[in-house]
Amino acid sequence: MDREFYTISVYVDENENLIGIPCGESDKYGIADIDTVLLLKAPYTDKALENYIEKVINACYTKKHNDSVDTSTIERYTKKKGFANATKDFTMISIVKTKTNYSLMPTFNDFERGPLAIDDDEHILLTNYREGEMAEVIRGFIEIYLKANMFYKEKAELEAEKNNKN
Repeated sequence: MDREFYTISVYVDENENLIGIPCGESDKYGIADIDTVLLLKAPYTDKALENYIEKVINACYTKKHNDSVDTSTIERYTKKKGFANATKDFTMISIVKTKTNYSLMPTFNDFERGPLAIDDDEHILLTNYREGEMAEVIRGFIEIYLKANMFYKEKAELEAEKNNKN
């Protein structure tokens, strides 16, 4: 590990498929997402999930951030304008790897601003975590934040429909 840290964004869709985007250097922002998108289709084993996370982390700094465009990698990947719009159908998990540990941070999707980090639910794993431990944390985030987010989204849609009828 030759960098102080590596950071990735993992977007989870309603079917639990994963879209991983690594970071790279940016003259404009310091560090930002790069034009690399790695996918993992569900269903997957814990080992495949953990190997996938390492693969996305290993893609960090393999190229520089594309400073010449104003849209994010996820916007270009989904072909949707605006970060909040591009991420509205996903739950994002932010993962930072340092020399000693991993920080896994879930987000809750704010439909106006996009993913918002939930600091209180940050999980720290040592770099030599036991096999299956990272997958357990990620699956827990999916269960809580993806499923709960879908419930609140459906509830908001039903309320909007009810208000439109009135």
